Amino acid sequence: MKKLLNLKISIATTMLFICISFFSCSTEEDISPENEVTIEENLLVPKTLATIRLHDDIEIVFRTEKDGVVFEAIGDVDHFDKLGSLDNKSILSQFLMLTQENIPVPEDLINIEENQKIKNTALKRGTIQRHVTKLNSKLVLSANKAPANSSSCSGNPGYYNTDAYGQLYRTYKNYTAGGSGTTTYSSWKNNGNKCKTAKLWLSNCSNSKTLKARTYYKNVFGNYKHLNTINISPNSARFWSKTYVFRRYRRTSVGATGLPGHKFGGYLLFTDY
Repeated sequence: MKKLLNLKISIATTMLFICISFFSCSTEEDISPENEVTIEENLLVPKTLATIRLHDDIEIVFRTEKDGVVFEAIGDVDHFDKLGSLDNKSILSQFLMLTQENIPVPEDLINIEENQKIKNTALKRGTIQRHVTKLNSKLVLSANKAPANSSSCSGNPGYYNTDAYGQLYRTYKNYTAGGSGTTTYSSWKNNGNKCKTAKLWLSNCSNSKTLKARTYYKNVFGNYKHLNTINISPNSARFWSKTYVFRRYRRTSVGATGLPGHKFGGYLLFTDY
């Protein structure tokens, strides 16, 4: 009788262990790509970190989103042609270059930075959660960009790729939105599949249609999931970059609204591999 009781207890214990193991595995297998993104996105609290006036027609905004920190500049297509020396800098470096040395640095810009030397430089200024009032740029527009942007919206349509200096990007000239060639992948870079930063500088050559650039990341199931949509208004240019919390396989694409034949110029870029 005692042996039979011990056997029953042993069987019950084994069954309980199997049930617990099955439940745990099922729970793990049920983790969806959306849940995966939610975990990443909950790391940061969305807020505007700073707005910087660069020119009468151009403002630069630093802001935190759930899954990363964004730098963007919006302006009239005739007064805005890239950002010169700011193009290839990290978001924290861009803020330091744009502002006076007595301006404290938003903490999220420091936290997203991986270069300790740049962090140390920023920390000497002191930190702040966010700047409520607009800041004036210490850079003048003429020293920071070419005087016009028309070359991106004229000439023979086309594009070319550049894989150098730790980044991969595709440059467009008078190209049709939504056409073949308007999608790029971070995995195209030699020996560097995952990246942390996606950038775009696009000029909308249309007087009536909105240009739409979209970013994606590859989830654990190998599917690309949409993250951001960046709208570029008619006859305007926009520089947008986002440094995400994690490195992932990433994709960007450019489309348009309205009738076909919508032209644009500029580039889509991946960096921070």
